[in-house]
Amino acid sequence: MLFARQSTLTRWTFRLQLQNDQWSDIFIGMHGAGLTHLLFLPDWAVIFELYNCGDANCYQDLARLRGLKYLTWRDLSKLTPEDEGHHPDGGAHKKFTNYKFNVDEFLALVSEGAAHVMSHESWRNLHPPITLSPPPRDRQEL
Repeated sequence: MLFARQSTLTRWTFRLQLQNDQWSDIFIGMHGAGLTHLLFLPDWAVIFELYNCGDANCYQDLARLRGLKYLTWRDLSKLTPEDEGHHPDGGAHKKFTNYKFNVDEFLALVSEGAAHVMSHESWRNLHPPITLSPPPRDRQEL
C-alpha cells in the first residue's frame, strides 16, 4: 500500500530531507533544484516532474542515470499556464507562473507510478503481501 505525504523541504535539515527521501515511493515536483533529491530515492522510486519548463531532458536524464522511472505529462494540452510568467529580472518566462492541470491525467500518471513501485522486486521484498483471514461467521468461531 502506498501512502501520500506532502513535504516542505525548506524547513528541514538536509539530513532529515535525505531520511525522508529514502522512503519516498513517488517523488512529485516542479522543475528545479529540489528534483535532485531523486539521487537519494530508493531503487523502486518514481520521479514525476509536474512541468519541465522547456528543459525536457534535464531530470529525465538524471532519473535514467539513477535507474529510476521518470514520468511527466504525455499531453501538454492538459497543462495550462496561468499567464506568460514574470521573470524577476523582467520579461515573460514560463518558469515563473502557476499552472493548472487535468486531474484525470495526473491521477492516471500517479497510478502508473504506483503500479511501477509495487511491481519492483526490492519494494515487494520490504512489503510482503498481506493475507487476510475471512471474518468469523459467528461468535463461536471467535
